[in-house]
Amino acid sequence: MKKTRLALACLPVLLLDLTLARADELSGIRAAAEKGECVIVHEGREEPAVALTASAYDLPSSDKQEVLKLISVFLAHGCSIAQPDSAGMSPLNVSVLTAEPDLLRYLLKAGADPSERISGSRPWANGKNSVELAQALNKVSPSERRKEVLEVLNSN
Repeated sequence: MKKTRLALACLPVLLLDLTLARADELSGIRAAAEKGECVIVHEGREEPAVALTASAYDLPSSDKQEVLKLISVFLAHGCSIAQPDSAGMSPLNVSVLTAEPDLLRYLLKAGADPSERISGSRPWANGKNSVELAQALNKVSPSERRKEVLEVLNSN
């Protein structure tokens, strides 16, 4: 598997301790997409390209359509839509964590499986599938976007 080294800054998302790629660092992700590399070294860890790219979707300065296009390029190169990041979160679960219903719809249409169980560094998420994760997050921090995420998952 080809790898790209990419130094990205991190940004916490509320209380979720989610690490995100900075939008101004998408150039490294673009380079990996052009080369068809499915793994990007981020902060010393090998991260699946699709999961890392999905994490950039909700950044205020990111172009959401560009992020979707990059994910599409990675998928066309055969990169996994299901492979979780180093914290155990799949791209689909990233969309649930960040309450991004449009990203969630895109990933579901591309074949992501919401029944996959989480196994990673977040004990509060371990063993949950995407629906259960969305329900737990909506219970702790309800919002219209979280409700929409649940509606998308439940209609799938």
